[in-house]
Amino acid sequence: MSRSDKRPSPRKSGSPPDVEQFWGTGLPTAFTHLYTQFSTPFLAPCEFFALEAIAGGQGREFGMLPTFLPFGRAVHEGGLYGFYRTPHNIEGAWPILYWDTDEMYLEPVASDFEAFLRRCVLVGRYETELQATEEDGEWGDESTGKIVRGMNLPPALLNGPLPRNDSELHERLVVLDSQDSQSLCHLGCARRSRGDDERALDFFHRASEAAPWFGDPTYLVADVYRERRDFARAVQEWWATVQCLLPLCTRTWEWDLGDDHPEADIYEVAADGLSQFEKEATAEMKADPLWNAVVQQDPYDPDVRERLGQTLLKQGNLNGAEREILNALALCGSERGKQPERLYDALIDLYTRQNRPHDAALARHDRTLPRSTV
Repeated sequence: MSRSDKRPSPRKSGSPPDVEQFWGTGLPTAFTHLYTQFSTPFLAPCEFFALEAIAGGQGREFGMLPTFLPFGRAVHEGGLYGFYRTPHNIEGAWPILYWDTDEMYLEPVASDFEAFLRRCVLVGRYETELQATEEDGEWGDESTGKIVRGMNLPPALLNGPLPRNDSELHERLVVLDSQDSQSLCHLGCARRSRGDDERALDFFHRASEAAPWFGDPTYLVADVYRERRDFARAVQEWWATVQCLLPLCTRTWEWDLGDDHPEADIYEVAADGLSQFEKEATAEMKADPLWNAVVQQDPYDPDVRERLGQTLLKQGNLNGAEREILNALALCGSERGKQPERLYDALIDLYTRQNRPHDAALARHDRTLPRSTV
């Protein structure tokens, strides 16, 4: 057979190129490498989707951020793990987020995919400590061992000593991933509970720098200054919090803040703080259209967020307009009587103007999905 007669072999359904086509982007090298060795990887606490399922849209939901790319489900929890891909993230080094399908928020779990694999091994062993026997000297999960060896992860993850408590777990996780914003926040809260506010602030600031799009670190900084009665500094940090997406702010009970803290949305508490200490706000803050929406109106009214998005769009603030369209979509996606389809239309138009065809394509896909009315 001559060279010209050769034909390329047909690609298997569910190959990395299928996912690349659906997501509209190249895949991280470690992610591709994992799936070249395992068609359906399992690494507790993550049950990875098959590539065919990812390319078919498994895990995607109406109202989901187009920039969140789910690739697996949390074992026994129902939440999703996925990449967070934005124009501001380094290509291929996307953070990994966890989507809590019950509480409806996203939180960071690792700064990239390799760090996520390391985290899974350690957290999986820690959460199933009773399954590890002293006789084995190594955690007995065969699939985990294969992935550790196949991905060239540190062998000590399998047979090293386990953390004795949650604080040690977060310390180990930060060693494995210095940009682990969630663990940095937990370590800061632990320091604060011992009265070491300065060290707590160090951890919170590091967490904010690691994940500037995550609302919790700035809220935790604000709470330190609130307790110190430095309300001007607290207002600055609350203001930074409300500039984050609503789905990227969690709940106060996620953190060890003492018995006197309300069980509420972090975004809600930040908005209340701005309203309560309005006199400490700068003229620049009050002149921002976001201030009126968050402080003077109801920040959880999707119509308020949609109008704000339209205002920012007219002002040429495309990043702010995207934030508010996504906020409105997150707030009204499950409400009958609302019409979030028009929000999708606005989002698709915005992504087209920003030359972000992959995000526009995912928004078009999600627009066709059934709406939850729970």
